[in-house]
Amino acid sequence: MYENELVQVGLTQNEAKAYLALLRLGKSTSGKIIEEAGIASGKIYETLQKLIEKGLIEAVVENGVKQFHAGNPKSLLLYMKEREEQISVQAKQLAQIIPSLEEMKRWEELPEGVFLVKGMRGIKPMVYDVLTQTEEEIKIMGVRSVKQRMFNTFWLHWHTQRMALGKKARVLFSDRGEYWQKFMSMKYTQVRSLSTVSPSAMMILGEHVFIFSYEEEFTCIHILSGQVAKSFDAFFESLWMVGKG
Repeated sequence: MYENELVQVGLTQNEAKAYLALLRLGKSTSGKIIEEAGIASGKIYETLQKLIEKGLIEAVVENGVKQFHAGNPKSLLLYMKEREEQISVQAKQLAQIIPSLEEMKRWEELPEGVFLVKGMRGIKPMVYDVLTQTEEEIKIMGVRSVKQRMFNTFWLHWHTQRMALGKKARVLFSDRGEYWQKFMSMKYTQVRSLSTVSPSAMMILGEHVFIFSYEEEFTCIHILSGQVAKSFDAFFESLWMVGKG
């Protein structure tokens, strides 16, 4: 319980397990922590030292025996604030060297082919880059309102950028939920629905076709092929004709 939340704010899996174990145990030796947290004995001292450095636990020696105890859980908020400040500084430093890194990169045309991209970090820059490069109308099908909120938020931001660029889109939904209503009010956007549309969300941008999966991990099959894009485009148009506005 709460292990995932602690990992999301910056702790490793072992750190989260050890910290929660100490909250439950109170002051304890490393041996008891290993037993309670289920951490390999070879990793325990490194893990506890990292927690000490983060200000989340303390070490004391009593009767020649080293023991550990967790600090006030509110120290997690302080740790997170310090981490945010550090990330902010690092982001500014990184921004200063980006122009130099871009000069170093050997730019080349992406060859035609099929590419598998996993995770938000990989997919996000890819679809934003193609958005800025494509001048043709964007066609999207298989959109549903039942995706996790984080994905809907991501796509709403992407479409906000699209509208800011004045690029048109037609979107074919598989339902008419709250997400549908948001698209109905978008500029440069036509929306229709069709209950028997494709099993996965697809997007066609020029010669690019993206097929998205929202299962355990956000995954995208990226197809770069003018011929394949034309076939998906024809499929989209056939569905658009029978869709309901």
